[in-house]
Order: sequence, then structure tokens, then C-alpha cells
Amino acid sequence: MSTQLSRLANGLRVVSHHMPHLETVSLGVWVATGARHEQEDEHGISHLLEHMAFKGTERRSATDIAEEIEAVGGELNAATSLETTAYFARILKGDIGIALDILADILQIPRYAQDELEREREVILQEIAATRDSPDEIAY
Repeated sequence: MSTQLSRLANGLRVVSHHMPHLETVSLGVWVATGARHEQEDEHGISHLLEHMAFKGTERRSATDIAEEIEAVGGELNAATSLETTAYFARILKGDIGIALDILADILQIPRYAQDELEREREVILQEIAATRDSPDEIAY
């Protein structure tokens, strides 16, 4: 089991760790954007876009995304930190193409419906309020 770092022709860095005894694949895309990269008038935009990730693309509705990944027992998620936003999947290795195609859609052709943006904005405001009530989060 060795970890390898390679670079595609388009400059994309790929880190891989071959584990032949497993039947699943975990893959993710880490984008160098987070709260530390935002200007004052952009505060929260990375988090909002992360929330919008699975709300639909030009090719798939939110329902299509969920049903397609769940039909093969996979899972999708996303997370935002101060430095990065990550979009990731775990799926059976024979179905890796499905996960790659969905992640590519999410990153390359997202659809941001105004009503969904407003809904997710409210969710994030609630998360901020909950964080303010948590001394551990404030200290970090």
C-alpha cells in the first residue's frame, strides 16, 4: 500500500493510495477556497456554495443526484474549512465512473436556483447562530 502523487496533463494533482483488499473507493476533490480566502463582502460564500453542491446541475436535478448515487450504495458529501472546500464520494470500485461523473457535474456545471440559494442562506445563518452558542467553536 503506497501513496502516490501524480499530476495530470491539465495540471490537476492526484493523490492515490492503492488498497487492493477493499471493494470500495473513496475519492474527493479539494478546492483551495474557504473562509480565509474570502473578502469582507464574500464572507460565507464558500460555505454557501458547498451547501448548494447537491442541489442540481445542468444535467441532473437534486433528486437525480441522490437517486443515482444511492442506487449503487454510494454516498456523497461536502465540507468547508478555513482553507478548503471538499467534495467527496465513497462507492463500490466498479461504480467509480458514476461518482466521478456526478462530482464533475457538481464542480463544472452547477445550477444555482434562486429559491434554493435563499433556503440555504437561511440554513447557514442558523448554523452561525448555533456556532455562536458553542464556546468550543468560538475558541477554535
